[in-house]
Amino acid sequence: LLRTITRYADANSLDRNHEIREFLEPIERRCAVRNEKAALQQLLPAYAGYTVSLLTGNPLPLLLGAAALTGPDPMMEENTNVHGFRGLGSRTGDMETAGLLDENEFDDD
Repeated sequence: LLRTITRYADANSLDRNHEIREFLEPIERRCAVRNEKAALQQLLPAYAGYTVSLLTGNPLPLLLGAAALTGPDPMMEENTNVHGFRGLGSRTGDMETAGLLDENEFDDD
């Protein structure tokens, strides 16, 4: 898709960087929203455990809530992918550093 966007930008004399950023912005926004939701779901047991610990004076709910924070990050793979898209997009969009090999790396035609 990035290659198609750069071809379109070149054919219509548009700014490659701007077109790629415009394409990737909704993806990055969606990822940010999903990150916030996942963080809330991960933090909610910790906050609930902290509240119950304060109300009861028992440290066990706090420890159980803190154990929820030690789990793996469910968004790690998606964040890595979006970061890779951003890096590839900036490299492809920068005309000065994009070489012929970068632009035609997977060119089949």
